[in-house]
Amino acid sequence: MQFRVLGTPEIYDDVRQRSFPLNSPKQRVLLGVLLVRVDSVVPTGALINELWGRNAPDKAINALQAHVSRLRQQLIEVEPPRANTPRLIARGSGYLLQARPDELDSVRFRLQTARARRQLTTDPDAAAALLRRALGLWRGPALDGGSHGPLCAGVAARLEEERLLALEDLCDASIRAGRHRQVVGRLEELVAAHPLRERFRDLLALALQRGGRAGGVPAVRRLRAPEAERGTAAVVAASAVRQLHEAGPGRGGLWTADHPAVPGAEEDHAHPREEGDDLELVRLRRRVEQLSAEQHAMRAELERLTALVERGGAAQRRDSA
Repeated sequence: MQFRVLGTPEIYDDVRQRSFPLNSPKQRVLLGVLLVRVDSVVPTGALINELWGRNAPDKAINALQAHVSRLRQQLIEVEPPRANTPRLIARGSGYLLQARPDELDSVRFRLQTARARRQLTTDPDAAAALLRRALGLWRGPALDGGSHGPLCAGVAARLEEERLLALEDLCDASIRAGRHRQVVGRLEELVAAHPLRERFRDLLALALQRGGRAGGVPAVRRLRAPEAERGTAAVVAASAVRQLHEAGPGRGGLWTADHPAVPGAEEDHAHPREEGDDLELVRLRRRVEQLSAEQHAMRAELERLTALVERGGAAQRRDSA
């Protein structure tokens, strides 16, 4: 059996090679939160909060028990040999779902991206293949967007960050492997969609430079202008990407290093920013810097944990040999 959280939470029958749909939205939320804390007891109160939030019914515990019973039965239908030893069990004041790490798509994704990063500089082709395979596990927003409760929402946000890091690494590997022309279009889309992520901009500038379009590099670098931090980032980035695309090889479009034609620049000169706007901009810059530092720390911790999981798996295989 496989459990999937890189998209809508679902069960995958790896014997019959098919997904086992959970038709009830509450069943999907319940599966998701149990997988977020897999092999750990999730308290009843936390489950009720994830499923209903402030709109919990009067007999929420009874309703939760009914959902747990139905999910347990569905798990048994997918895996009949475990009818007497169900994966989903009551323990203490909550419920626990048992699963091995290799049965979760999120763990496989993390292991593959960790392996890819170790090969990024030495074998970019192999790294790119691993990253494409890892990103292929995604079927949509993690945990269906994690919009149902704080546990799922927090994990969904972290997984989305890991997906973007994997996309950055894939573009990096492709450029290192000499496929810079093939990734320019994708990087233009990513810069427009995520204008505050500097690495996408840096990679786009590098791909343009290596593809003979150095004239477009200043336009990409100018996306670090304050406008990108004042809420107009998506508009500015999309406009810049469109101009780069229209400029063609060897041309910089409307933007130059000396005088970027930033949309809205004229309005800024006509209406100077108030002091409060400047203070808000400083706060926002500091927050962006803080988030960037947290991202790097999270990435380092993730690589450490995946390395531990890999070593544990290797030890298990040696013991069973």
